Amino acid sequence: MAREYVSPTGSPILGTLERLTGRAEITGIEDNGEPVYQGGTEIFYDDQVTATQDGKMIFLDENGAEWTFDQLTPADDSEEGDEEGDDEEDDGDVGC
Repeated sequence: MAREYVSPTGSPILGTLERLTGRAEITGIEDNGEPVYQGGTEIFYDDQVTATQDGKMIFLDENGAEWTFDQLTPADDSEEGDEEGDDEEDDGDVGC
């Protein structure tokens, strides 16, 4: 079962750091070798890979900080459980 995780600072983990390749469109090349960019880039998604550090996937929190899985903590599920429990109690009160 998939779980939500937080970083050591308590920030939610939103995704993984990905490495991509692509082609930046140009209109020409200056005499000094500098490209003149057109403004668009085609991303080659088939080349996409999750970045790693020492063989461990890199996860990103909501602030953009990088973490490996062994640094993460499961999000506290007790708040969701309490909220669900409160709803059940409310339903019981309404029915009485």
